[in-house]
Amino acid sequence: MNIAKYLIPYIIFSTLAFYFAKDGVEHSSPVFFMGIRYVIAGLPLLLFVRKMVINKDTVVLALLTSISSVLWGYGLVYVSPSESAVLSYSMPIFSLPIALLLIKEIPQKEEIVGLAVASLGLGIYSIPLMRGFQLEGAVLTLANAFFWASYTVYYRKMKDMDPMVVNTSQLLIGGLMILVVSPLFGTQIAFTVNEVGDLLFVSTFGGSVTFLLWNMMMKYEKVNKVTVASYSIPIFTTVLQSLTSYSLPSSYSVSGLTLMTLGIGVSRLKEE
Repeated sequence: MNIAKYLIPYIIFSTLAFYFAKDGVEHSSPVFFMGIRYVIAGLPLLLFVRKMVINKDTVVLALLTSISSVLWGYGLVYVSPSESAVLSYSMPIFSLPIALLLIKEIPQKEEIVGLAVASLGLGIYSIPLMRGFQLEGAVLTLANAFFWASYTVYYRKMKDMDPMVVNTSQLLIGGLMILVVSPLFGTQIAFTVNEVGDLLFVSTFGGSVTFLLWNMMMKYEKVNKVTVASYSIPIFTTVLQSLTSYSLPSSYSVSGLTLMTLGIGVSRLKEE
C-alpha cells in the first residue's frame, strides 16, 4: 500500500513538533509537560471514539510510549531540535531486531543495506555531539529511540485493533502514568501564551495526530520500510534550523544527512 497520504503529513507535523517541544521543555518540567500533553492529546480522541481498552497490550504500549516521550523531553533540554531529530531517528537501528524477535518480521536485503547506510550517516552526524551536556542529551535521546522502536513494533503487533481506540487508550493510560510520577521530578510549567501554544501543538498536531498517522502506517506496511522512510524528518528538521538560524550545517551534518537520504532510497528499491 502507498502510505504517502500518511507519511507526508506525519513528516510535516513531526518536524515542527521538535521546535515546539524544545521551547516547551525549556520552561517546564519535561515530565509534567509530557503528562499534560498526553492528556490533552487523548481526550479529543476519547470524545470521538467513546471507547478505550485497558488490557496487557495497551498498558505495555502506554508504558513504552511514556518512557520514550519523557526521555525525548529531557534530551531536548541539552540538544537542538535538529540534533534531537537525527538522534531520535536512530530508532530503525533498534526496530529491525525488535521486529524480528517480537513479530518475526524478516527484513529484505534492501532494507538491511538501506538501514546500514543510513546508520553510518547517523554516526557521522553524531560525532560533534559526543561531549559535555550534549553527550548527556544524546544518550537520553538515543534511549528514547530504543523505546520508540519498541512501541513502534508493538503497534504492528496490535494491527488488528482499531488504531483510534489503540491511540486513545495509549495516550490516556500513558498520561496518567506520567502524571502520577511527575511530583518526583517537579511540576513546574509556565502558562504563558508561548507555553500554551507549544503545549497545544505538541498535543494535537504533534501528538494525537502524529501518533495516529504512525499507527496507521504500521498497520499497512512493514516496520522496517516505514521506519527507514521516516529518516526524512531529520533532514527537514536540519534544513529548517539552518534557515531559521541563518547558518549552514557543518560538514558532519551534510555528510551524515546525505548518507541517510541514500539509505532511505536504497530501502525503498523493492516494494512489496
